[in-house]
Amino acid sequence: MATLPEYLTEQTEENILKRMLDSLPADLDKAEGSYLWDALAPAAMELAQAAIWAQEVLRRGFASTTFGQYLDLRCEEHGITRKPAVKATGQVKFTGLAGTVVPAGTRVATPADPTTGTPSIEFVTTASVTLDSTGTGYAPIEAVKAGASGNVAAGAISILVTPVSGVSAVTNPSATSGGLDQEDDASLLARFLQRVRSPSAGGNKADYVNWAMEVTGVGGVSVVPVRDGPGTVSIAVINTNKEPADQALVDAVQNYIAPPWVNEIEAENMTLGGYGTSIDTTLTDDTGDSVKMVYDASGPGTITHSSLHTLLQQPGIWQARVRIKVDNNAGTADLLQVGIWNVSAAAWAKTRPGGTIDAVITLKASDLATAFDDKIVEFYWNGQDQLELRITRLTTDTTTIVWVDRAVYRSTFSKDTGEGKAPIGARVTVEPATAVLINISATLTIAPGYNADSVKSAVVENLKSYIRSLAFADDNDVRYARIGTVILDTPGVLDYSNLLVNGGTSNIAIGPQEVAVLGTVTLT
Repeated sequence: MATLPEYLTEQTEENILKRMLDSLPADLDKAEGSYLWDALAPAAMELAQAAIWAQEVLRRGFASTTFGQYLDLRCEEHGITRKPAVKATGQVKFTGLAGTVVPAGTRVATPADPTTGTPSIEFVTTASVTLDSTGTGYAPIEAVKAGASGNVAAGAISILVTPVSGVSAVTNPSATSGGLDQEDDASLLARFLQRVRSPSAGGNKADYVNWAMEVTGVGGVSVVPVRDGPGTVSIAVINTNKEPADQALVDAVQNYIAPPWVNEIEAENMTLGGYGTSIDTTLTDDTGDSVKMVYDASGPGTITHSSLHTLLQQPGIWQARVRIKVDNNAGTADLLQVGIWNVSAAAWAKTRPGGTIDAVITLKASDLATAFDDKIVEFYWNGQDQLELRITRLTTDTTTIVWVDRAVYRSTFSKDTGEGKAPIGARVTVEPATAVLINISATLTIAPGYNADSVKSAVVENLKSYIRSLAFADDNDVRYARIGTVILDTPGVLDYSNLLVNGGTSNIAIGPQEVAVLGTVTLT
């Protein structure tokens, strides 16, 4: 905030009282304790308090110095509202008697930890589920309270808060995710300043930054115009932790600014072949039915979606998102191959135009989950070649059961029809920022009286703060000298030596759509 006006800073109780007394005739008794002094002192105190109130009103009237609800009011003048907290979501697995119905609204929770003071986190099922013939069933859940506290690790949920007869156990096979705290003042102020300093101009670069920052969970944006040719816009996104955004956040930004082409086909409507492949109508966590693939010594099982190119609306880079789960994810042998076959070229399609990387992945059971999840294969289509999706259940894993639910073909570029925020004609690509790992090692000299482990922890936290501060900054390179300064400025560090950043002593250049992420820190 700029320096306060003199007429406000000089309004102390002493100055006000002095002026009041000075204005009276000199022959009157104005000494402390006199009638006049006692009569004027309370008024001087109130006037000084009023000056303090005026200072506070001035402070709360400007975005850069206000806070809380006053910042909300300032932002609302420009159509900006604070992003609300978001509830975490996930899936739980119930175990018990076959045929047991677990109703929607059933509460489950993590156990509280009295040692650390960690409270129990409660979740509620958002759909009912009937336990199958094996006594298991999966149900979607969301946290009762919104916030990042709802993001719990796999296996953390173990308490059945709402008793359900016939259910003996509950767990979450995979971590819950998506929980976000309410946007803080610093983030809201940054969006406000971005909006007012970079006003809209009908789809200019600033517009894309503002639009992306309006999506809950986005912590930074980099926009590169015409990266992929005329009319294209490339947007790289990081989350609030200043790390590359996950696929859900990327999708949310894409859908908000410029929705992509999306095509979907159920696995049971594809061509089944080979051995051990059949349609399973018993699952409750699939969309429609699913295809079950079990080991068969006679040979591999296959699922083929022929002529998938007939679904694709435009040439370009696409994603095949195949929804898969397994009965057990302990296996480490090759289990499943998922790829896009170029029938015209009699070879695997490529991930990029003119690229050399095949559009095919091989998965182990350990790469999958016991709840349905998407596995993504990117591929390029030139608009002419015939393509097909090939899913093969390999025979190297002899025990794991696989279920395939569906395939979604989603363009990595948007429609150009203006269905989102972007203007008509713009082809927008949203992707996570590319992570550049920063590994640091150094020898520390610890000052007397400090605990070495505590100092090391403080150094790591300070390095994290420095690295995060670079995310999408105008100068985002990681500077070797600055790393040294961060270490030396940590209380308890007397000196350091043998500092290496990514194995060397040079600065690390970070591209415009890249973000530095702290990797391994080795301090001795």
